[in-house]
Amino acid sequence: MHTARLKKLVKDLRHHDSAKRRYAAEALADGDERAVYPLIKALRDENYGVQDAAIRSLMEIKGESTAYMLLPLLRENAFLRNTAIMIIKEIGREAVPLLAPLLRDRDDDIRKFALDLIQDIRHCDYPEQLVDLLKNDPNPNVRAAAAKALGALKYRPAGPQLMKALKDEEWVCFSAIEALTDLGDEDCLSSIADLLNSPSEAVRFAALEALGKIGSPLSVRPIVEHISKTGGYEKNAAIKSLVRIGDIPPLPGMSDSLVEILQDGDWEDRLTAIKGLVALKEKSAIPYMIDIAGSYDTSVPDNEEKVAIIKEAVKGLGCNEHLLNILRDRSMKFRGRSIAVDIAGELKCREAVPALIDLLKDECRDVKRSAVNSLGKAEGDEVKETLIDMISEHDSHVRKTAVISLGKIREKAAFEPLMKFLHNEKYHDVIHEFVKALLNIDSSMFLSRIHEYSEHVREIAAEYVSDIRTGEAC
Repeated sequence: MHTARLKKLVKDLRHHDSAKRRYAAEALADGDERAVYPLIKALRDENYGVQDAAIRSLMEIKGESTAYMLLPLLRENAFLRNTAIMIIKEIGREAVPLLAPLLRDRDDDIRKFALDLIQDIRHCDYPEQLVDLLKNDPNPNVRAAAAKALGALKYRPAGPQLMKALKDEEWVCFSAIEALTDLGDEDCLSSIADLLNSPSEAVRFAALEALGKIGSPLSVRPIVEHISKTGGYEKNAAIKSLVRIGDIPPLPGMSDSLVEILQDGDWEDRLTAIKGLVALKEKSAIPYMIDIAGSYDTSVPDNEEKVAIIKEAVKGLGCNEHLLNILRDRSMKFRGRSIAVDIAGELKCREAVPALIDLLKDECRDVKRSAVNSLGKAEGDEVKETLIDMISEHDSHVRKTAVISLGKIREKAAFEPLMKFLHNEKYHDVIHEFVKALLNIDSSMFLSRIHEYSEHVREIAAEYVSDIRTGEAC
């Protein structure tokens, strides 16, 4: 930026009009280190727009000089301090050398801020200083911050000192557990497992979670032993860790605890419970899984994926009596029943056919559509006859599904009924499916009788067969 323009913009930062001050702060994003100090002063502007523009421009300029001039703000009020931390974090690695002197600062907060920044930036050329702070700093918050930073850096030489920190004050212990989890070193497992005997429930929970995240088979034995002498939420936490490790012994009450987690947990807990129940091949959990899947409204983002995951889990347990009972259970919510019907179809569950046929009398359109669709994936004369009967269904959505299914299985016996009911079909999208189904079943026969149909049907047929000419009989 030309010196004259830079000076003009810096001068405008003091203009009485806030709009001009904001414009100047925005324009100085194209400046160099000469703009940094004026922009830092603009952070104190009474206008929020000017403050925001100054922040964004400082982020654009970046560089070591910017970071250096921002460091004094760490001693200011909360707004200026947090703003400085945000910008220095954005500057990244270039700022890290400037943080080293702050680790020796008399102010406990300054040492902690420096460590927090190193943790966020995830880079440091002097990790030994962090280890020294973990060992010797008199302030527990600083020691905890040092532990977290070492974990974020994945500095393995700090492992022994982090294990010693497990015996420090509770807050430092938590941070050390987190850091050792980040390191993922099996050498620390016994030290973390020892914490399962801690008088602090919070520490025990943290240790169980860490053992699960590290995921070593060596953790299974101490967790199983802990399960035998605990209960409630702590037992569930232990079981979740076993699932994460992937080694789930069939202990008494294990399935019941997983079902409890499935019903009461958030999505992550539910996913863990589902994995555990599938690993144990616990078919009796199918109604609970289906009920959970049915509780998710798939019009909400992400819910469709959750339902798909649950469906795959249930499919992994195969066609069985628990799944069939859901098809017969009219008290199940319609979403859950529809999902169970879909699963039965995808499994091509022959045993489900009677229940699926019975569901065609259901009052819920979605359940009926799902039943028709699933029947289309099954086999047998009874199935084909039922699908043919559904061509005359009064609900167009259900009728359309039946027509699609017959077209997919290319059922010859359906040809004449399809031809018959096509004459009376009034919905454009359903007519399309009639035509496609008839072409799939016997294209030659259908084309030879195309003259029997209206101009509209012939036009639709022409969309699927290139040699059909509107108004001409074949």
